[in-house]
Amino acid sequence: MAEIRNNQAVRIPAADVIGSPRFSPEWRAFFEWHTSEGFWRDILRVFGASIRAEFPELEARLGRPIEEWRVKRRWEPGEAEVSLDLLFVINTPVTRESSVRPAHVDRKNKIFSGLFYMKQGGDPTPGGDLSLYRFKPGKEGFGGHYAELSDVDEVVTVPYGANRFVAFVNSGRAIHGVTPRPVTSWTRRYINFVVETPVDAFGLKPLPLVRRVAAGIRRRKTKSAGLDLRLPPPD
Repeated sequence: MAEIRNNQAVRIPAADVIGSPRFSPEWRAFFEWHTSEGFWRDILRVFGASIRAEFPELEARLGRPIEEWRVKRRWEPGEAEVSLDLLFVINTPVTRESSVRPAHVDRKNKIFSGLFYMKQGGDPTPGGDLSLYRFKPGKEGFGGHYAELSDVDEVVTVPYGANRFVAFVNSGRAIHGVTPRPVTSWTRRYINFVVETPVDAFGLKPLPLVRRVAAGIRRRKTKSAGLDLRLPPPD
């Protein structure tokens, strides 16, 4: 059995839900529809203009206008311009106050992300909210996919709550993160909607080398003090 760490993200993708008798017919149908071409068409109706504006060269790179993009479920064989996935996600109980994922952007080939929060009734734990950020003037730069909190301003915070849905076009400007949760035995629960392309849709400006080195030194010092601040790979 794999070790379950403090405030760790554990995921179950659509491929492990659809067709599995471990899940109810209602959940299997939910996951099947939200990884289908029909759902992609719904995304296009709402976000198509924003996707096109954010990535004006992507259609030419993929060789088809966005309305003609082929669709498949992520990890399935075959060619497609977009791959969809849906994941059950829990963040494990917290043994040290921490953020499961501080300010960052998602993978460079992900063009759309959705978060459907399912906070349990009776969960009194504060935190775990979604913060949206923008860079301070002249501070643009990432360490990998992560932004330094000192370089960004918080624009808005969406509280973690039951039946709350947030969706956005992912890009180098879509900086977001999860506010820290204190020590708690409660898990944080949500469903993650994913749309990916077979190529990177955007690039990221790296932090200057000196600042990247300094950030690494800070993390090592924190780890040696008994607080592991390993940054997880991007969603």
